[in-house]
Parts: sequence; C-alpha cells; structure tokens
Amino acid sequence: MNSANRSHCFSSDIIFEILSRSSLSTLGKCRQLSKDCNSLTYEASFTNLYCKRSNVLSGFFLQNLKRNKHSSQFVSVDNSDADNSLSLDFLSKSVQIVCSTTQGFLLCVDQNCRGPRYYICKPTTKEWKVLPNPKTRYFTERIGMMVLNSHPLRYKIVRFSKQKFQKSCRKWDEFNCLRCEVFNFSTSEWKQQQDVKLSYGEFLSSSPTVSARGSLHWLTNKNNVFAFHEDTETYSLFSLPSSVSLSEDDYGSGFQLVEYEGKLGLICTEHNFMELWILENYERKIWSLRQKISLESLEGEVGCGNFLAVYNSDVALMRGFYRAIFYKFKNGLATKKVIINHESMRSDGVFPFRSDFELSNLKNEYVETSSSGQKSRKSNKSSLQTHIVNESANLPESTNMPELTNMPTSRQNLSFSVSPDCFFLVLLFLFTFFCFIFDF
Repeated sequence: MNSANRSHCFSSDIIFEILSRSSLSTLGKCRQLSKDCNSLTYEASFTNLYCKRSNVLSGFFLQNLKRNKHSSQFVSVDNSDADNSLSLDFLSKSVQIVCSTTQGFLLCVDQNCRGPRYYICKPTTKEWKVLPNPKTRYFTERIGMMVLNSHPLRYKIVRFSKQKFQKSCRKWDEFNCLRCEVFNFSTSEWKQQQDVKLSYGEFLSSSPTVSARGSLHWLTNKNNVFAFHEDTETYSLFSLPSSVSLSEDDYGSGFQLVEYEGKLGLICTEHNFMELWILENYERKIWSLRQKISLESLEGEVGCGNFLAVYNSDVALMRGFYRAIFYKFKNGLATKKVIINHESMRSDGVFPFRSDFELSNLKNEYVETSSSGQKSRKSNKSSLQTHIVNESANLPESTNMPELTNMPTSRQNLSFSVSPDCFFLVLLFLFTFFCFIFDF
C-alpha cells in the first residue's frame, strides 16, 4: 500500500472516530459535506457505535390498533435496552402517532369526542406541547411535520384536509381538491395555502410521510409521488421509475416510500424478490435501481410480508408472521426478531425515530390563539390531564372553583347553562317518544 492510500485510510478512520462522538445536529450537517462522508454515517458498523458513544436512540415506533385504541412499541437493533422503556405514557392520553422525525420529535393526535387535539412531544425527555386546532370542520386526509432546527426547536406542520360534507360542483368533480394548511412555530397559527389539485380519482397513500431533501413525500395510487416543499410551501408531482407500475390490487401492499441515506427511496416487493430504487437526482427526477434481493431465505418466516422501512444502508425492517424482522441485505439473514400483534400492525403504523436526551424548548404547555390574534399560554407542571380539565371548563389556572358549601341553595340564585349537544339529545328523545306513541 502506497503512502497516498495509507493517508486516505487513516483520514477515513479519523473521520469515523470524530463523527461517532458528535451530536445529532452536527452529524446532520457533516452528512452534507461529501458523498463519502454521507455514506459512512449510514453503515451498520457506524450506527451501532454511534448510538453507544453519543447516547442516541435509533429505531422504530410500531403502532397497533386494538378495540379502537392505539398503542405503540419501540424496537431497535442498536438500543435493545430501550425496547420496553421508551413509551408515550407520560402524555396521560391514548394518542395516535401521525408523524415522526429523525430529530426525536413525534406528532400525535388525540381523537376525543370534542374533536382532535394535536401534540408535539419528545419521548426521551418526556416533553410535550398541545397545538391549537386547525379547522376541525375539515376532515384531515394527511399530515406531516418537518423539524428545521432542534436547538432551539423550529418546525413546520402541513395538513391536507377535505370538507366533511362536500357540495357537488365543477371544481370538485374535475379534480380531487385538498385544503392545505401550514402551522408555523413562530406564530403558533395555521395559515391556509393554495388548494392542492390532484387528478380525479387520485389520492395520497395512508403510509407515514417520508422526509427527504427538504420535502415531505407521499405515494399516490396513479404511479406518482406527491411532494410538499418546505422552503416554498408549494407542491409538485413526479412519476415513479418507468419499469415500476402500480395497479389497484398492488397499491399499498408491495410498494413503500422510504428514506435511504438521506435520499428518497422506493421499495418494491414482489414474490420472492425486493427491489430498492433511489432517486439519485432530485431536480431531474432520475431513479436508479440500487439493489435487487432474493427473499427465499426468509420465506418460512415472512410469507406474504413486505418491507416497511430502511434502518441503515444494510438493514431494513420487515413484517413477518406475528413479528417484526430486521433483515440484513448482505447475508440475507434476520438480525433481530420482535414479537408483535400482526393482525393490528399495518404499513401505516411504522414510524422511524432517532433522538438524543437533550432538553428542547417544549415547555409542557397548552397553546391556543385568541380571536384577537394574540397568543395565550398555559403552563402545566403536574400533568396533561389536569390541564385538559381546566381547558374544557374555560377557566384560567389561577381561578379557583367555589366550594360546595358556599353554593346558593335558593332556586332564584341558581342558573343553568345547557349545551347545544344536551339540547339536541333532549329533542331527539322527545321526537322518538312521540313517534313511538303514535305508532303504538
């Protein structure tokens, strides 16, 4: 080996040692220096050592649905001790994960009887924030979040929705129109953007959004990729590789958008083979086939299962019979198996997650926007459940409820307020009662 080669190898070893001790934010910036540096940080040997040295958790949240109640389970190859310790129990609510980030933040929703309530949380530090609601009379079709900076926390949330009761008009008959709203962290307000117009009959996949190259991506049922660009707050559509074609039967079963080494990837699973396509040139939309792998070695365990996500350049997450399997590309073997409820876990319940343990500027507070446009904040130091009770009663935290002994007993001093829901139920009961009498 000549001196030039020895110098090159020595430099790579030094870079490896330095990056394996860096923070998540520093690692993200270093990945943009060169292709070699970017590829190095996605190798299996690097991710394993990086999680140990930098105290970083890396894996997936697997979300299950049973009896209309969501539950989540964290699984990892490099952080086996965190499989049972990391949870969302600190929220004191049974929430649904709708989006995840590789900076340690989750976007969740609580579908209660009064309407949805959105949360941003960091599970490793048990920090959370309740966001002001968007226009709830519009049904949420898809939602995604992108973290712009971790320290201090800066983020954007985009929501696509439809009217619950849509009127028939030419605009809606020719296109599949979606209302677009963007939540900005600085103003704590939802801002409506230009409507999204898809071709008639085209809709977005229910799989979690994939963030790559500063954009959020969803797969459509017409061989397209829908991208929302964070910097311009606009959207675009581009096609899948020409050799890949989705049919109505294949859609959502054997195709999955993933992030691969910071780029947008597409996994195609068919019979006993898996193809991994990478969008090498994002501006010109040039796809290339990176790998084609035989799955015969896992046929007994996987069966009709499919790939769900990519962990690093050599390991992917698969769904098998009642288990999640971390599959290694090079030797075709399973590196780890996790028992799950196969019937309740779908492809839209897998959320890549990577986080450190540094505190963010989430202050465990409820944030809402008043009618005058000014923000009002309420801090909750005890629990989220106490705060929701205060919010539902429309009382500030400094206001004390009167004691029962001080309540007036005279009928003249008592006043009652009937909510519209209770009034509607009374009318419905009276209507049913009179119908029963007349029919009898």
